[in-house]
Amino acid sequence: MRVSLLAPMAAFTLALAGCSGGDNGPEVPKSTAKGVTIQEARLVLPLVSGNPGAVYFNLVNEGEAPQKLMSVDVTGVEMTMVHETIDTGGVAKMQTAQNVVVPAQGSLAFEPGGKHVMVMGLSPDLKPNTRTVLTINFDTGDKASVELPVISQAAAAGK
Repeated sequence: MRVSLLAPMAAFTLALAGCSGGDNGPEVPKSTAKGVTIQEARLVLPLVSGNPGAVYFNLVNEGEAPQKLMSVDVTGVEMTMVHETIDTGGVAKMQTAQNVVVPAQGSLAFEPGGKHVMVMGLSPDLKPNTRTVLTINFDTGDKASVELPVISQAAAAGK
């Protein structure tokens, strides 16, 4: 009696392919800013749908020249604004960040209570555990892009 292993192997291969869901994540554009990397990026969704969310990350510049940030793009949002939180007489308030520069051989943190990117007009497709793309545009015309995980407020708080 001859037994063919081809059919069971084909079925096993198809089953494995189905497990991946075919989702390789969003297509991330090639970065052109030499020596610049975006680390620990995440988009934190608002508690209330329709409110702004926030993007946090660390921007690292291993290059020999400072990099001036001109704008930020996030796929799936209508508008982004770079903000910073400042303390004025014991009262914290948010304002538009001006002249955001990552020093040569240095880094700049975008974090809660400091610099951050506000995102408005979020697509309903941006849900916890999905991914989108973050692109930082510099005054040189160079760009740095990275895949951006989307998380809930609870996940951001470690709960």
